[in-house]
Amino acid sequence: MRAEWQAHIDELLQTYQEKRRQIADMQSRLETIEAEAEAADGMVRVKVDRQGRLTSLEFDPRVQRKLGSEELAEAVLEASRDAQAQVADQMRAAMQGLVPDGPAESGFDITKLLPERPDDFDAVRERLGIPPR
Repeated sequence: MRAEWQAHIDELLQTYQEKRRQIADMQSRLETIEAEAEAADGMVRVKVDRQGRLTSLEFDPRVQRKLGSEELAEAVLEASRDAQAQVADQMRAAMQGLVPDGPAESGFDITKLLPERPDDFDAVRERLGIPPR
């Protein structure tokens, strides 16, 4: 193999390995994302996981005296929506610069952007946004 080809392949592999490391780090950060929000002057508190699923719901003891059932339901929904929006913002921020712009899908496996073994270096370069030689 010619030396310039080997140097080119080595450069591509190094870039590929660095991007895989960055993506693996990002995947780890994404797995820990969660958010909390409150509504009804703090009488309703919720926590959601990275997929927006409700993991915790707390009511202030005063909530039964202050809110009717419809108001309580709306407060829970409001806090849940706020927490889900926070999660979406955190996910977008964590993925910024490594994936194309667009909606963050829950359960998205970012490591699928780069296969374990690259078979086509031009396709890998294109995915990484590296101009062709």
